[in-house]
Order: sequence, then structure tokens, then C-alpha cells
Amino acid sequence: MSYLSLGLAAALWCVFAASAWSKLRSRAAQRAFADSLRPLPLLPGRLVGPAAAAVTAAEAAIVLGLGWSVVAALAGRAGAGPAATLVLLATGLLLAVLTTGVVLAVRRRTGVRCACFGAAERPLGRRHVVRNGLLLAGVAVALVDVVAGAAHRPAPAGAAVALLAGVLGAVVLIRLDDLVDLFLPIGAPPPARREP
Repeated sequence: MSYLSLGLAAALWCVFAASAWSKLRSRAAQRAFADSLRPLPLLPGRLVGPAAAAVTAAEAAIVLGLGWSVVAALAGRAGAGPAATLVLLATGLLLAVLTTGVVLAVRRRTGVRCACFGAAERPLGRRHVVRNGLLLAGVAVALVDVVAGAAHRPAPAGAAVALLAGVLGAVVLIRLDDLVDLFLPIGAPPPARREP
């Protein structure tokens, strides 16, 4: 892995770890995630629970796979590249499925709230499509870099910078709703009606 793919893998690891943890931390959290999928016209009601469990399990598996890939790359293991390729392909596939659901929810104006990182107050919107698009682009760049790049053990200082950059990028993506709300102008309250 190069420093670029190392940083991207770290960012993806953080995003999926936060997402998986938000669903695995309690039964209530898993139920809340499943309930957030119910208004989507994608699955029959009886499949919502199993689909939510499958997404959560896939996210947890990706966290383990990305974590192993990063550690293997840092240790200079020979099999790090092929393993990272498989994990990145699985990550891209899951992201493509999730992004399709987000796009359909936004287009159909379902008002479904984003439960990617726990409970949210904002419904799914273009910002979530953009966030998932950035994640998909990150997967694609990392995948091309891993497949095309030569395997070498990264220097500790460069690896530390790449990992830190990945973590910071992930924090921005995870807290995107809060950041957008922070920088969007607040609308003026409607004028009060005068009594006759």
C-alpha cells in the first residue's frame, strides 16, 4: 500500500467502524436502524430486520478486513495487497448498495432520516449522496492504487501522517451533517402576525 491508499483505508476504516458501532452498541440501536429502513420502498416489511442485520454484519466484516489490511501493510506482509484488494471490492459493493438506497430515498422524498452513525435529525438529502459519492471515490482510488502499486513497507513517519490524514477526513465525513448545519445560513424567523 502506498501512503495514499493507506490514508484512504484508514478513513474508510473509521467511517465503517463508527457506522457499525452505532448499530452494534445495543439492541435498541439495531432496532432503530431497522426502523429507519422501514419507510424505504426497497424491501418488504418482513425482510427489513434481516437486511439491517446483514448490513451491520457486512460493516463489521469490512472493519475487520480494512484493519487487517492496514496492519499487514504497515508490517510489510507479502499478502497485504491481494487481501486489501478483496476488502476494497467488498467495501465498494456495500457502499454502492447503500448509496443506491440513499439516492432512491432522496428522489422519492421519503423523509427517511439518516441512521448511518446513529439517530439523526435531518432526513436523507443531497449531502448524504455526496458523502457516499466521496466514499465510493475513495474506494476506487485506493483500489486502483493497491492494484497498480508495488508492495513496500511504508516509513513510520509517512505512515503516521497518512493515517492521521485518513482519520481527520473520516471525522469530517462522519460529522458532515453537523458541519453543513454549522456553515449554512440560518433563515430568519417568519414575521409575527399582527392581531386586528
